[in-house]
Amino acid sequence: MMKDTNSEPGNTAPSEDLQKTLDLVNRRLEAVYIRWEALFKSLPDPVIIGDDEGILVCNPRFEELTGLTSEKIVGLPIPRLPICTADKEDCKNLIEHWNHPTPGGERFIFRFFNPAGKRIALDMQIRFIEMEQSMLRFCIGRDITRELELLSEQERAVAQIDKNMAQLAALNDEIKNPLTLISMSAGLVDGPHQEQVLRGVRMITSIVDRLDQGFTESEKVRKFLKRTIDGFMEDHNHL
Repeated sequence: MMKDTNSEPGNTAPSEDLQKTLDLVNRRLEAVYIRWEALFKSLPDPVIIGDDEGILVCNPRFEELTGLTSEKIVGLPIPRLPICTADKEDCKNLIEHWNHPTPGGERFIFRFFNPAGKRIALDMQIRFIEMEQSMLRFCIGRDITRELELLSEQERAVAQIDKNMAQLAALNDEIKNPLTLISMSAGLVDGPHQEQVLRGVRMITSIVDRLDQGFTESEKVRKFLKRTIDGFMEDHNHL
């Protein structure tokens, strides 16, 4: 009769070892999933993941910005995303890059209107991973709505400064040229009103000097704003 070694103390059946290994793997996978889910849900930036068929999942930040819930959009092809059907032009970049995977991914601007009617702009990056004969899409965005608003305000400020500086330059010429002639004339001709005229010239010259100082300060502000605008555009040359 063959001896059953698996029944002896100290010996563990192969099936039991396998089960323990599987249990350990399952626990670790569960721990990884829990951590991933916690990270995914806590991300401050909007994330959307999908495949060839459509959307698989989105995080709470994406839901918050778009007003769309996972239940509403999971399984939908990107062109049927409600914010895309409302304005196809705004979603053109998203649809184009989603449907045409590239090895290095893409970066683009995705614009849409939120439930409150405010126009939102996301700086989106999309990456592609081939998995089980399907191409996964990982899209993560950064809300740059306020940045674009500030950029627009700065561009308007620069335009206004340019206008003001042109007016100041013209005003300076209009004042300085006749003022020089008056000063020269008063200096050449003695008379009871000479000092009064020269005093008036000095007062006007002081005002002109303050205008020149304002011109210089405006130029400094203009250069600062231009550097800010140029720096933003350099970082977002895909705009």
